[in-house]
Amino acid sequence: MAANPELREQLEQAISANKVLLLMKGTPDMPRCGFSMRTVAVLEQMGVEYGAIDVLPVMGPLREVTAEISDWQTFPQVYIDGELVGGCDIVEEMFESGELADALGVPQPETAETQMPANATEAGLPAQSPPMQIET
Repeated sequence: MAANPELREQLEQAISANKVLLLMKGTPDMPRCGFSMRTVAVLEQMGVEYGAIDVLPVMGPLREVTAEISDWQTFPQVYIDGELVGGCDIVEEMFESGELADALGVPQPETAETQMPANATEAGLPAQSPPMQIET
């Protein structure tokens, strides 16, 4: 069964419209899973603007779309320049090695920490851009 074509088009447009796009559970201000929280923390430390899409409202159909687009069905997912980089673990590894800074074209932060405070919203974690909505 093919994925929802309208949803696929919306996602492809979001990927092409954002140098960095994060598909996550929740929003940067209020992540709804630890992996999404950790990924937001890495992107925030990099100091880059990024788009964010909360996948929870359309999780099932979006999994079908991402399986077709990138052969990846778990979230979070980070896209840079239209290409899937990976999920939380891959992004953290790239961050620690300096590969993420290279991919983003920014300097590596002096203190590269991938650990998040227990409550990211209390830590004042800002959203780089308003979350986008994808609708079915």
